[in-house]
Amino acid sequence: MNLGGINFSELGRRYRITPIQQPERSAAFEGAYLSRLPLAPPLILQLDCWDSEAELTIPYDELPFLICHLTLQTPEGDDATMVLAPDGEVVSMLYGTLVAAPSEMLDRDGAQGIYFAFPDVSVRYVGRFRLRASLHRITGGPPLDTCVTEAFDIVTTAEYVAPPITELTRHFDAQGVVRFGLPREAWA
Repeated sequence: MNLGGINFSELGRRYRITPIQQPERSAAFEGAYLSRLPLAPPLILQLDCWDSEAELTIPYDELPFLICHLTLQTPEGDDATMVLAPDGEVVSMLYGTLVAAPSEMLDRDGAQGIYFAFPDVSVRYVGRFRLRASLHRITGGPPLDTCVTEAFDIVTTAEYVAPPITELTRHFDAQGVVRFGLPREAWA
């Protein structure tokens, strides 16, 4: 089923998602959902699309039908999305907004671009992990592209020291398209 009435696969487009900001660390939330801390800095992916003539383009006609989905992996690439909790229940290791819609924002040079931002993703238990992102059409089919982040650490709350807020996070937050939860007076 194609909700847009266009067979996008016949347009000859090629897609790439690239991490332009990757998480470094966070604290494990274990079972404390209301006390969870997001990955810092937040993951931001850039979408690049080339048309059938290999020209870089923004696929405006297709943006409403694109999503990006996150899963958790070990640094070696094994799936770590679900785990057996100490009480014997199978639980998700990731919590927060794991699916993002594309957002059109200005890059730091003022050029229009398409981005997927994940400002509130948390990890349940301590360990070293990486995120795998998959670009999909909501109409189905295989991923249009995938990428993985560098490995990052999840530590206990007692060991956690937040990294500084990045200039890229501040730049995108100031545009108001995606909210990163930054207090305005702290950096204005």
